[in-house]
Amino acid sequence: MASNKEEESYLELYDLARKEKVAKASLAEIKFVPRTGERIFIPLKGPRDWDSYTVVAVEYFLGYDPSTGEPSRSVSKGIGRIALYVEASK
Repeated sequence: MASNKEEESYLELYDLARKEKVAKASLAEIKFVPRTGERIFIPLKGPRDWDSYTVVAVEYFLGYDPSTGEPSRSVSKGIGRIALYVEASK
């Protein structure tokens, strides 16, 4: 059986150059979704060590209701995700 954490909607950052996911967070924890062209900072090893990324594209994947397996019209009413495609900033 899946845990509650696995059944939550989430936001993920995908680095286009490295072709890998660099971060993932529950949508419940996200207060603001950056737009294309904006920068986002991810802590590496503490409060003074940050990686900087520029958002290249944003995709919203509407969720599904796990109890019925049917598509949901809202991320808040089902499991869904937001993908931020990013490139390393200098």
